[in-house]
Amino acid sequence: MRKNTILFGMAAIALTLGSCGSNASEASGADSVANADSNATTYTVDVASSNIGWFGTHAVGTGDHTGTIGITEGTLSVANGNISAGSFVIDMNSIKCTDSLPAEYLTKLHGHFAGEDFFNSAKFPTAKFEITACEAKADGDNTHLISGNLTIKDSTKNISIPAKVTLGETVTATGKVIINRLDWGINYDKDNMTLAEAAQKKLKNGVVSKDITLTINLTAKK
Repeated sequence: MRKNTILFGMAAIALTLGSCGSNASEASGADSVANADSNATTYTVDVASSNIGWFGTHAVGTGDHTGTIGITEGTLSVANGNISAGSFVIDMNSIKCTDSLPAEYLTKLHGHFAGEDFFNSAKFPTAKFEITACEAKADGDNTHLISGNLTIKDSTKNISIPAKVTLGETVTATGKVIINRLDWGINYDKDNMTLAEAAQKKLKNGVVSKDITLTINLTAKK
């Protein structure tokens, strides 16, 4: 019983990477990646000060969790006063929960993130975001709408992120977006399920929020 409780708790955190805020993005098919203009200035993403934050809740509202995911590399191209192209690589093995939880629990949880029925980071160690368009569009504190192809595991979908962008010697972009984990196959599906496993999958997917809230924090320098 205790094992099942721990497993379900880990599943709830790992898959409920968010369900709050109003910046929901409907995922669509992959779009053409933007190419940098010949006169564009290239900025290199500072991985030490860039990351992705995640926030999640149980679908039944019984708790929430937070964490981070690291970025390993990336570039942004700027031309004519706007971001014209760019991409960054996400380290799927760096996913962690930053809640105040027992060390033993966190160790098991982080191992569960890497499992085959979650992100399968042994096979898919990285994810990637590639910009397809960046439109100057004021919306509250946000200044731009950045669209791009997000690849997780073997699925690529196009999403749009409202973001606050600053341009100068340093380029920063901060934005929050909600995505549906099911669009990227994060749904407990795996080959050769037993009937019990299939029933457990159906239960988990019904109780755990399908939404993921991601906060992208990018800093890039010349």
